[in-house]
Amino acid sequence: MSLRFSPLLATLALVACAQPPYVPDEAPVVEYDDGAYLAAAAAGLPVYRIDPAGSAVYIRVGRAGALKSAGHDHAIASTVVEGMLLIAEEWTESRADLRIPLVHLVVDDPANRARFGLDEKVSESAINGTTRNMQEKVLESATYPSAIATARLTGPLSANPDLAITLTLRDVTAEYTVPCELQVGPEEVWVSGALTVQHEDFGLEPFSAAGGLLRVADQIDLEFEFRARRWGTLN
Repeated sequence: MSLRFSPLLATLALVACAQPPYVPDEAPVVEYDDGAYLAAAAAGLPVYRIDPAGSAVYIRVGRAGALKSAGHDHAIASTVVEGMLLIAEEWTESRADLRIPLVHLVVDDPANRARFGLDEKVSESAINGTTRNMQEKVLESATYPSAIATARLTGPLSANPDLAITLTLRDVTAEYTVPCELQVGPEEVWVSGALTVQHEDFGLEPFSAAGGLLRVADQIDLEFEFRARRWGTLN
C-alpha cells in the first residue's frame, strides 16, 4: 500500500497543498536606463512605449524525474511588461529595453494552460504552493524583483532580421538569437516570437521533491508578444 500511495505523497510535497495565497513583500523597483529614448524622442525619432494591454510573456515549465507522471506541467504568464523601443533609420541603432516585474507572474490560469494544451485542472491550493515555491525558492523575487531584457536587430528590417536578446534574471545574464515576427508602423510596433531557455542559464535550481524523484524540468519554453505605441516628441 505504501508504494501505491508514494506518488500522491510526492505530489503533495511538490505543490505544498493547503498553503495560503502568496503575498509578495514590497521589493525595490529596478529601472532600465531610458536616457537614450528621451534623447531620441526629443530629436523627433520614432520612439515607442510598450502597451501592457497588448503585451504578454507566456511560459511553459515541464516536469521530470521518476515520478513525473504524478505531477503536472505549469503555465506561467505576465501581462505586466514595461519598456521602450527605438526604431532608427540605421538599423544598428535600433533597440528595445524591457522590464518584467516578477511578482506579477500568474501561475496556471486556465486560459494560459489552454494556450499550451494543458487541460488538466489545477487546484487553488496547488497553484498557491507552486507560486510560493517559484517566487521564494527559485526566483527569490524579494531580492531580485525584475527580469530585464534588451533586444537589438541582427540586420535591416527589410531582411526580416532575428533579434539578439539578452535576458537578466537574478543578476545573471544570458544571450539568445531569436527569430521573430516584427511589424513596424508609424504609430505602432508589433513583435512576437518564442525561445527556449534552461534553468542553468541563470544558475537556477529547479524545484524538486521526494529526493528529486519529482522535479521541475530544466527546460523552459517562452512565447512573447509585445505591442508598442508611438511616444510623442518631448517639448
